[in-house]
Amino acid sequence: MPAPSSDAFHRSPDSRSLNHVNLMVDSFIANARAEDLRATVRILLASMPPSTAQAFTKAARSRMASSNASPLPHAQILFLFDGADTMPTSGLHDILAHARALYGAGMGLTSFGIFTTIVRSSLGLRWSPYGATADALTLIDGDICQAIQSSKEEIDSGRAGDIESARAKVAELRAALMESADAVARWGGDFPFERAAATLEVWKM
Repeated sequence: MPAPSSDAFHRSPDSRSLNHVNLMVDSFIANARAEDLRATVRILLASMPPSTAQAFTKAARSRMASSNASPLPHAQILFLFDGADTMPTSGLHDILAHARALYGAGMGLTSFGIFTTIVRSSLGLRWSPYGATADALTLIDGDICQAIQSSKEEIDSGRAGDIESARAKVAELRAALMESADAVARWGGDFPFERAAATLEVWKM
């Protein structure tokens, strides 16, 4: 049996799709730590013309669209009660990372489905005003605002496709936020998605 080539030991299956990439660069991509890849990409994009960033986001959208048939990677438990307070789970962090990748790549409308699920997962929960869940929901409020901006750019660029489908996604997220506001008001908490709700309220499509 022939011995495997040295290339087999440092290339991932995905690297086979990068035949046009220099072998040494391909090896770096396949084996670098995630933080090193992030830093390298940031340095590259910051030092190149704007067209490079545009090409990068286009490639990112293509990858996200082909590798994620569903906006939700898999079912997750997002919040748990630990006996003293409601706590966010690792599942919430995973699903948020997916949503951030989507809106960061210019697929804000697709990320709306994830944020709708997150908001509805918080219905019926109570949390302390200074705990981990309150902090997480405050961050998610900002995430939704960024996803809205991403969606506006997606629509303005003509990449959104059917405008009625886009309106339906916006309406679904808006309805979830309204349900959350009503639920939190019933137990006397502070509504955590004020900025997102206000931004959606004034968005005219």
